[in-house]
Amino acid sequence: MHEPRYDLRQEKNGTWTVLDVITRLPAASDGRDLTGLDRNDARDIADALNRDDRAGRKSPLV
Repeated sequence: MHEPRYDLRQEKNGTWTVLDVITRLPAASDGRDLTGLDRNDARDIADALNRDDRAGRKSPLV
């Protein structure tokens, strides 16, 4: 089974970050880190990134 590349991390201020589990850094979209998100948005983005990664597609989000 393919391990998800993207996960969520809750920050101390209560916001969420989409985390690249390989680099342990925030994922980025259009040159901006995917940080400061609410949980639902972060989960939706991580799910989309993981779908593209599993399918071997370059995601338009990163």
